[in-house]
Amino acid sequence: MKEQLAALEKLQQIDKELSGMDRKLEEYPQKINDLEGELDTDKQNISKLKDQSNTIKFNKAELEKNVEEIQNKIKETEDRLFEIKTHREYTALQKEITENKKSNSEIEEIILKQMEEIEELEDQISKLEEEFFKKEEEYSTIIEDNKKKIKDLQNAYNPIKERKEQQLTGIKREFLTKYEKIRVKNGSALALAKNETCTGCNMNIPAQLFNEVLVYTRMIQCPNCQRILYTQEVLESN
Repeated sequence: MKEQLAALEKLQQIDKELSGMDRKLEEYPQKINDLEGELDTDKQNISKLKDQSNTIKFNKAELEKNVEEIQNKIKETEDRLFEIKTHREYTALQKEITENKKSNSEIEEIILKQMEEIEELEDQISKLEEEFFKKEEEYSTIIEDNKKKIKDLQNAYNPIKERKEQQLTGIKREFLTKYEKIRVKNGSALALAKNETCTGCNMNIPAQLFNEVLVYTRMIQCPNCQRILYTQEVLESN
């Protein structure tokens, strides 16, 4: 029984190693995805601001064309003032000039606001791009480091998996079945028994049961957590 416990304890160490690697093989790709996702979000935000700026620039250009057209109309109307012969015509043309100048003034105010908006957006874009380039450089290093870690783990994984397969050959099927059942439930199947205490759940082990653990006549489980109990002697035999 002692040999079987020693083999199971060694199997547990291998399983812990594989479990740790499995967690990292999930964590590292997720971290890469999170970082790349954050960079993509930043890119999209900058792109939206650029689109917004370009839209305002386009509208501003259209308004500037309108201003130019209205100014041409004003000039044409002012030139016609010298050709009119009646007071009514003169008054009508003056009214038209006044309305066009008012319209131009309103449009120019809008253009000024648009210029301010464009300037604010360009400043914001410039700051965000500067922050993005710094972040991209920093994240690229982290991403490459995580990719290397993934590759190293993948290279190391199979040899450890082979060690596990070899370790399984020396363990009886009935013990393996119990081991896997407890491991699935508790995360670990074996626990060190020390000073009449199960180190897996920190609960006391009845003295008579603890004595049975020490003599290895049969497999003993903790009455509380059901983990298979072993002693320091088992560890020293590994």
